Amino acid sequence: MIKNLTILVLFLSTSFLGLKLMQAEGEAMPVNPSVSSSGSAAHVQGPSPSCPHGMKDYLPRKLGFTGAELLNRIKESTTSSSSQKMRMSLGSLTANANSLFYDNFMKLVGPQFLGSCEQRVCAPERSTVSRLTKDVNVLKHVHSHNDYWRSLPLFEALSYGVSSVEADVWLVQNNTELAVGHNEGFLEAEVRNLETLYTGPLLSMLDEVNCHDWDSDEKYGVFYNSPETTLYLYIDFKSEDNIRTYDLLLTKYLKPLIDSGYLSYFDLETNSVIWNPITIVLTGDYPQNTTVLDHGNQDGYFHSMQRFAFLDAPLHKLDQVDATLSVVASCSLEQLLESCSFSDPYAQQSSELSREQLECMWPTIKQAHELNLKTRLWGVPDWPRYKRDNLWKQQLEYLQMDFLNVDDLAAISKF
Repeated sequence: MIKNLTILVLFLSTSFLGLKLMQAEGEAMPVNPSVSSSGSAAHVQGPSPSCPHGMKDYLPRKLGFTGAELLNRIKESTTSSSSQKMRMSLGSLTANANSLFYDNFMKLVGPQFLGSCEQRVCAPERSTVSRLTKDVNVLKHVHSHNDYWRSLPLFEALSYGVSSVEADVWLVQNNTELAVGHNEGFLEAEVRNLETLYTGPLLSMLDEVNCHDWDSDEKYGVFYNSPETTLYLYIDFKSEDNIRTYDLLLTKYLKPLIDSGYLSYFDLETNSVIWNPITIVLTGDYPQNTTVLDHGNQDGYFHSMQRFAFLDAPLHKLDQVDATLSVVASCSLEQLLESCSFSDPYAQQSSELSREQLECMWPTIKQAHELNLKTRLWGVPDWPRYKRDNLWKQQLEYLQMDFLNVDDLAAISKF
């Protein structure tokens, strides 16, 4: 009896974790769906798909802190002594198999938190974008390497203002699902798929900040301080059947974002790129044939004269056609050095690239920029830290690379 009572108390305590953090600016505010906080009528959207347990009819107040500080405070609360006891006693009762930290973040800041089950209030200032990225400077030169490995896939990168993320996808469950993970043997398709970790949260976040009935095609993105900045979402194809992977990606995962006008696209009529809040880049073992990319149609996959996925062009062997298929180009440091006939790809004992190596690589970077392609190098040593910092500096200042391939987001945010 005492044991059951203890479990009940611990379970209830996690439901109020968000309220403890909200004390910086007061309790959550009850919502009248037809009236805004100023007393005037507010735009009301249609029914929302779900409602967090116990949080119905509450609109979250701003917490007084955003970005990485917000994540750290939630993490501190999650790892407090009471949360540790709860985790040991109620491990199987957590709502999401990702982690207790992820669950608590989603309850407090996640996009499904705004509004009630029946109706949602149009309040962009209370949105996930506002609560997570307000006062966060956008790092337009950073790519979150292996983003899906982080404690908070997508959201941790956004909290630091990182404008490029990646997800490795595997075709699973009889070719009906794209699971996200690094190794095929450790996939959890039910809770870690492309929709639960990336496209679903992004759609909800963008809906929150684009809810006004404005007669405009302009869409606000996921960065509060820079709503015009696009977020690059790399989809790394891992399965052998890349055609089926691509078809499933377009029809199941990207179609809702396309229908809402949130994806950048290549206009097949004007041969130009139209930028929107999210830009999809295919990497890994992706299909390269335009017949596949456009589903065999002269007017695009969905007969709209638009192509909604760009290819990660091979930086070390660029072709003129890459200008119409890609917006970014990447390769490894070793590939780039070998492509310009540098006999010693990288001297591991050196703390930085030599002048000869830099001069060897520069013409390739320049060629990419002439094709209007952004550039990224991977496989660049990141240890020890002084070497990593030297290489970051050389990539940005001498090579004028557009994206650094980064694991340590906290370090690059202070660089």
